[in-house]
Amino acid sequence: MEKNKSSVVSLYKFWLTLRGSLFWIIFLPSVLICAILLSLASIFPISVRVAIIKVWIDLNLGWIKLTCGLGYQVEGLENIPDDGFIIMSKHSSTWETIALQKFFRPMVWVVKKELTFIPFFGWGLKAMNAIAINRGTGRKAIKQLIEEGRQRMDEGRIVMLFPEGTRVMPGQHKPFKLGGAILAEKTGYSVLPVAHNAGEFWPRHSWIKWPGTIKLVIGKPIDPAGKKPDEIIKLVEQWITETGERISDKEQLKRLDIDNN
Repeated sequence: MEKNKSSVVSLYKFWLTLRGSLFWIIFLPSVLICAILLSLASIFPISVRVAIIKVWIDLNLGWIKLTCGLGYQVEGLENIPDDGFIIMSKHSSTWETIALQKFFRPMVWVVKKELTFIPFFGWGLKAMNAIAINRGTGRKAIKQLIEEGRQRMDEGRIVMLFPEGTRVMPGQHKPFKLGGAILAEKTGYSVLPVAHNAGEFWPRHSWIKWPGTIKLVIGKPIDPAGKKPDEIIKLVEQWITETGERISDKEQLKRLDIDNN
């Protein structure tokens, strides 16, 4: 009985791996092509580069749905402000780095400076005016974040950052860093918290993308007026943590054990 169960699990993992492979066949070349097009379009208005990104996003979200059976649903679109703002979200998967740009106006990513040195991928980040921070410089990095973040938001752009600073596996947690909250407090721009469970379906370092529906929830803006950075980040962390727990797919978390065995 146990042997038969093991065979079924192995066969299912093989099927998921095959579907994941089909996804990568299109996804990887599309990243290279998009990065080249973005670089060439740097001389044109940002609207041209945004249009390129939107096409790339729609292509890959449609492709992962077709090949891997992985879709999504969104809640809270009505909470998106009309003016500039700061998005804070957990980072647990590659999915959110693709999909989040679909639901918001032109975004500016806050990234580690070394990411901009990566061929193709780094070119795309530079073309979209990413704020590339050298995290080892302390106060200098915060000053850069405030100056460049204010400039981008004054231009109508949206600043996007992951407050934990790195990808974190589903069910795990790292303390939220103060950088984004300091940016909000210094500039007066609100924080829009975002929660999702993408890491339960597209885990870090996993070739397999599990079929299902990723849930993404956009919270109400948090006004920084009269609040200190530690108060702001506490509100953000609390909302993201509680909402993430609410939308977590517990059955899918159990299935992840198959991929780890």
